[in-house]
Amino acid sequence: VDLEPVEHPVDIAELTGMIERHAEYTRSPVAQRILDKWDDLLPTFVKVMPVDYRKALERIAREQAEEEKQVQELEPVS
Repeated sequence: VDLEPVEHPVDIAELTGMIERHAEYTRSPVAQRILDKWDDLLPTFVKVMPVDYRKALERIAREQAEEEKQVQELEPVS
């Protein structure tokens, strides 16, 4: 696995949502403290990314880009 900083807006939103739901459902004081100091604590979180999963995502993205390119080449110019 690779460990990465949580920097992408989608990842930040997902992490925030998980902590917010945890705080709501459990009334966890730790979760609430994290939310209260979010800007300071966000850099302490890491995203765990399996290497093979990243490769699969990259392959899917390449395939989708190639498909889109092929569709654009087939579309008539107006």
